[in-house]
Order: sequence, then C-alpha cells, then structure tokens
Amino acid sequence: MSALIDTSAWIEFFKPEGIERVKRAVVKALEEGAVVTASPILVELLVGMHPGRTPDARAIERLRALEAVELGWDACVRAGRLGRALARRGRRVPTVDLLIAGAAAVGEHEVWHAGDRHFVALQEAGGPPQRDLTAAPA
Repeated sequence: MSALIDTSAWIEFFKPEGIERVKRAVVKALEEGAVVTASPILVELLVGMHPGRTPDARAIERLRALEAVELGWDACVRAGRLGRALARRGRRVPTVDLLIAGAAAVGEHEVWHAGDRHFVALQEAGGPPQRDLTAAPA
C-alpha cells in the first residue's frame, strides 16, 4: 500500500529542524517508491515555497517526481460521504482533508500525517487507513 503523505508530514520532512521520526519514515517510503501525492497537498505546499530559493527548488523537484493521484468523481463522492458522516456526528473537517481522504480511499492509499487528528476522525468514519508519523511505533 502506498503512502499519500499529507502536507503536515511534508512540512516536517522539509524543515531542517523537523521531527526526525517523520523524516526517517518519509525517506524510507521514498526509497521504496511507495509515495504518492494529490493536488490539494501540492497546492498547500507550493503556497509556502518560492522556486527562487534553492531549498524550495529542490523540494519542488522532489514533489514533481511523485505520482499525483486523481481527484476525479469517485474521490469527490467518497469525500462527500465522509464529510456527511462526520457532520452527522457534529464534526467538521476541512475540505482539503476530505479531498485527500477521498483520493486515498479510492486509490487504496494510506494517509500519512504529522499529528493531524482530522485523518483519525476520517478513518473512524470509514475513510482510508491513516498513520500519524509523530506517534511512537506500537
């Protein structure tokens, strides 16, 4: 199963002082070729990057090399269902996280994140499996 790495984990990965546990997990998955991305994640990351800065240019090239999963109709339907299921429980999740979860569910990817509780709630509502890279291994 491939990892669809959320923005929260990428931020830790690219930060020089980022969480070491997150960095190690992402490096290992990249080396195994088991990482995919999605357009909402790329947009969130690109908002904070400047291609004229060398570290950002390197990060952008690394991201460009990844397979970007489709956010087609099926992913949107899945995202909508998850959002409704959580709303019925009185819980709201950002649309970006719903889209990421929908794409991951349709593509059978696991969402990797750095402490984003929305993905835990999404999994509990029937969404894709998730892994908090900041948590100690079980």
